[in-house]
Amino acid sequence: PLVTFNGNYEIRPMLAKNWEISEDGLVYTFYLREGVPFHNGDIMKAEDVKASVERYIKVSPIRDNLGKLLKEIRIIDDYTIEMELNNPSGAFLANLATPKALLAIMPKEVVENAEARKVDLIGTGPYKFVEWIPDRYVKIERFEDYQPYIEEEASGFAGYKKAYIDEIYFIPVTEAGARDAGLVSGDYDFVDFIPGDSVPNLQAIDGISIVELMPYTWPVIYINHSKDSLLSNLNLRKAIQAGLDHEEIMIASSGGSGRLDPGMYFKEQVWHSDVGAELYNQNDPEKAKKLMEEAGYNNEELVILTNSSYDYMYKAGIVLEKQLKNLGFNAKLKVFDWPGQNDYKTDMSKWELSFSSHSTRFDPSDNDNYFLPETTFLAYNNPQMVEALKRGMNSTLFEDRYKAYEDAQRIFYDDVPMIKLYDLGIFEGYQNYVKGYKPFYIINFVNVWLDK
Repeated sequence: PLVTFNGNYEIRPMLAKNWEISEDGLVYTFYLREGVPFHNGDIMKAEDVKASVERYIKVSPIRDNLGKLLKEIRIIDDYTIEMELNNPSGAFLANLATPKALLAIMPKEVVENAEARKVDLIGTGPYKFVEWIPDRYVKIERFEDYQPYIEEEASGFAGYKKAYIDEIYFIPVTEAGARDAGLVSGDYDFVDFIPGDSVPNLQAIDGISIVELMPYTWPVIYINHSKDSLLSNLNLRKAIQAGLDHEEIMIASSGGSGRLDPGMYFKEQVWHSDVGAELYNQNDPEKAKKLMEEAGYNNEELVILTNSSYDYMYKAGIVLEKQLKNLGFNAKLKVFDWPGQNDYKTDMSKWELSFSSHSTRFDPSDNDNYFLPETTFLAYNNPQMVEALKRGMNSTLFEDRYKAYEDAQRIFYDDVPMIKLYDLGIFEGYQNYVKGYKPFYIINFVNVWLDK
């Protein structure tokens, strides 16, 4: 990409060595690195950037993040490009950098008129695509002519990146036990998504290392705010918030890879805040029961949706049902698979609480859709939340944006639009001859080598 995120989730240079922002916040001028080759040998220039962005706006699943924002893209010279916005946006650089549906810069002749899933995968990165055989593997290999960004040390996706490994095969192994067995036997150099209950046994085996990728996601309880929902009553939402024992839920469902924290953004992120901490993990049944009485709760059924596809959601749902019953709620848990839960959830008359989780949001604006009336699927509507989110989106100064999203987090706890449970990580394992691996967001094998 043009820009990327470092280990603190800050925007840093990648293919753009630097940039300038006009005083009105509408024009971004990017100065590109020179002499950076594509995997096909061509040299990256401004025309490739323009073509890649224009294709992204046509085919990306999150194209609206840029499509509604970009007014014009202008090539100044081979290594300078301007992007003019319709209005100032603090999220613009983050939208260019997000690894979700990555805006990778590719050759103009490759991306022009290319459809979403019909394009040659040619980029500038340290590894190049070789082959994909569905259900068997994806193969990539080292790009010998890769030009790393040498101005900064490696951090997250940013800074110096080196490809040491000749070839990498990504092999889908859906059965957790088979992944564990492959690691023990030496069939696999690296294994992702190791179940928590497997960790102690694997840690006891010589030659294997187990690491925790934290943060990964945070389990969340969605709340139905439709006018006929039981939980359109704020005091009942506060009652649930007050009565929950988050630690018990975490211990039962996290597999040993959980931590308590009130932040809507992880401790590792520059956006993290403790605002509202006094309302997080209160574990105060008496307060909850008092709020239920004030709300006039009369044993109405409270339906909870969870699924068996994600083990932590299933286990958390069982504990939540028990805790709510202990508080005096007539709670009923319904279990589906993940698609079935999402389908059932569309009928707002059938549920009050529903489980999901929020993976890393690289920019706070990634959460806006949950809380804006025009995009939420929870029927949530709070003008104060809308005002805070719009301040966060429209400002280009970090300090102003941080304050806006801190205000939004205060409303998150005062108005209880949903309930964060805890931070969840995942375990990864690898042979001890795998050197240099540092967990960050997803599997990332740059600056990693095999000492064997």
